[in-house]
Amino acid sequence: MEVVTQGFVKDKKVLLRYDIDVALRLAPLAQGKPADEREMVVSEDFKLKAGLSTLRFCLENASKVIIIGHLGRPAPPEERDEPPSPSPDLSAKPIQEWLQQELGQDVELATSLEEAAKSTSTLVLLENIRFFHGEVEASSDFAHKLASLGDVYVNEAFSAHTPAASTTIVPTLMPHAAGLHFIEEVRVLREVRDNPKKPFVAIMGGAKVEDKLPVIGVLAKNADAVLVGGKLASEFTFDDAIAQQNMNNVLIGKLNEDGMDIAAETTESWRNLIMGAKMIVWNGPLGKFEDPKYDQSKKVAEMVLESGAE
Repeated sequence: MEVVTQGFVKDKKVLLRYDIDVALRLAPLAQGKPADEREMVVSEDFKLKAGLSTLRFCLENASKVIIIGHLGRPAPPEERDEPPSPSPDLSAKPIQEWLQQELGQDVELATSLEEAAKSTSTLVLLENIRFFHGEVEASSDFAHKLASLGDVYVNEAFSAHTPAASTTIVPTLMPHAAGLHFIEEVRVLREVRDNPKKPFVAIMGGAKVEDKLPVIGVLAKNADAVLVGGKLASEFTFDDAIAQQNMNNVLIGKLNEDGMDIAAETTESWRNLIMGAKMIVWNGPLGKFEDPKYDQSKKVAEMVLESGAE
């Protein structure tokens, strides 16, 4: 796997597949504005910050950077008008504003491939790629149009593994390389697979049940404990295939009454396992962490930091 280098992107137009799939929230209502004009803002920026080293590297060396990324799961193309009717709640505009503040420079938000191609800006953010027909269908025709926007492709979206035009086809059409954080993720997972430090604890949360159940099965083979929270916990026990594997080291957390967070008793029951771990891998939130009243993810994170585990 080639890693991005100065020579790879020097004076090139770079298509940067970035992980912009982050939690958003409604901004506070500005004085004098009607409620329906409240805007969405980024509420959790861990993924965005993780890719900044690669983005800055490309900006320093490339002639132009076009960021491609998805946000949420818009309605399928067959349920949308032609051309796509973007949902304001899933627009990349909050990402544009976050990037401008973080980088201290203008970021152009392009709502079409034509706009992105014609832009003279050094940094362009393409609107939510899942708004475009051909992305989720992994259309070869759409992939070729995307590839025509740049000279090289850099992947800094490690978690974007679902087959799609921008992730599985575009890299085959042009020179491609892995981003700096992407390659670090690969290194860590290889260590987890081949030589994890013991005791090794995995924490799994989030809502993408169909994606994460197989991962839990793999982790259970190497981990001393797999701690499951979030929506994943509510779905896990109903999956007969997983249950039949008799994975005694997989601990399913209890949820609170409204199901929006793990229960406080679950957090405490995990304490000794987390505090005694030498290596911890965590994927996905354990609850609706962006709402302050659901604070168990934060408490588990504090335990992880206190543990000193890798």
